[in-house]
Amino acid sequence: MNTQLLSIKAKKFGVRLAAFRQKKGLTTEVLSQWTGISNEKLQSMERGESNVTLPEIELIALKLGFSTETLIDGDLLSLAASKPEEGSLQQYAGLRDRMIALVLRKTRLEQDLAVETVASQCGLQTEELDQYESGRKPVPLPILELLCAVYHVPLLSLLKPKPAVEPSSYQVDAADESDDDLPEEMAEFIHNPANLPYLELARKLSELDAAKLRSIAEGLLEITY
Repeated sequence: MNTQLLSIKAKKFGVRLAAFRQKKGLTTEVLSQWTGISNEKLQSMERGESNVTLPEIELIALKLGFSTETLIDGDLLSLAASKPEEGSLQQYAGLRDRMIALVLRKTRLEQDLAVETVASQCGLQTEELDQYESGRKPVPLPILELLCAVYHVPLLSLLKPKPAVEPSSYQVDAADESDDDLPEEMAEFIHNPANLPYLELARKLSELDAAKLRSIAEGLLEITY
């Protein structure tokens, strides 16, 4: 057995693992908590001093959000070139704050609750709730939990939506329509599972009456501009 060759391969994988972990902005401590692999072993893997099994690689790839093939044999140069621009995390957080604000406002309107009523139940000033709903101010988690309790919706429903494994009835209905009647770009959009959350949102909005849609649109304009 060529131990030198095995050592070189282990070190190469260690460099790859460290690069992909850092790409996600994670420490080995966090990755250890996610995977159940000890922090010491992860650090040893990245130094090329520890043997790695395929199931461990699959688990790490799953938690990092990469395919196993990418983690084993992906292009590190492309990974380095795709480094997020400075401030991208802040931009992402700002966008998510605005999306959450829109959901909060939409939920309150759907339940016909006045701003003053909700603010009073949460111990907030009306101006504060207005700032949260307009996206001008991020919603602290404890206040978000209070709002979810008032609206009787689970906090986890506000997480960034992921493509569903099974197609929804809306997606099936859309798939049943003849693509010949749709522009190519629109047909591709509808049949892409990654776009399912947007299709679901469009379906829900289509069920609202004109008054609620107008109020939501006004709130969206406030958030955008």
